[in-house]
Amino acid sequence: MFNILQGRIEGIRFLDLFAGSGAVGIEALSRGAAQVVFVEQNRQAVRVIKQNLENTGLGQASGIMPQEVGKALKLLRTQGKRFDIIFLGAPYDSPDLEQALEFLGEDGLIKEAGLVIAEHRRQHKIAAEYGRLNSVRETRYGETVLTFYRMTEPASEPCLPAGTARASLE
Repeated sequence: MFNILQGRIEGIRFLDLFAGSGAVGIEALSRGAAQVVFVEQNRQAVRVIKQNLENTGLGQASGIMPQEVGKALKLLRTQGKRFDIIFLGAPYDSPDLEQALEFLGEDGLIKEAGLVIAEHRRQHKIAAEYGRLNSVRETRYGETVLTFYRMTEPASEPCLPAGTARASLE
């Protein structure tokens, strides 16, 4: 994944959802990410993330949210947080992956030109679109697939029914 993203990590804000040991977010920090937020609900995994950050000396540019991903996403949106890259490493075949993608497709957490990257099993087919999120690339590594999404632009004007004069909108 980081080979694909090379040159795009320096100075960014990175959100690591379903963070596990924190390896993906820590790799982003080691490649120059300005900030990484780790979201993980498992207490043992949170302890591992803290220890790994301490061992690497990269903890100063990070935050840990020890809670369920759905709650964390709502809180981050309420706080007005926005990220350049959001990585989802949900447990394989978990419906939480699609739920998080649906939430992210509603807008609010991804910066313009930002990326959402979902890791999943090859057999776990996920949609090409979630709200305004649209798949732009899929890369396979054995049983693992990384699906890359970008936000589409919001409609700038409402669609008018045929024969409706523009002046009627004023």
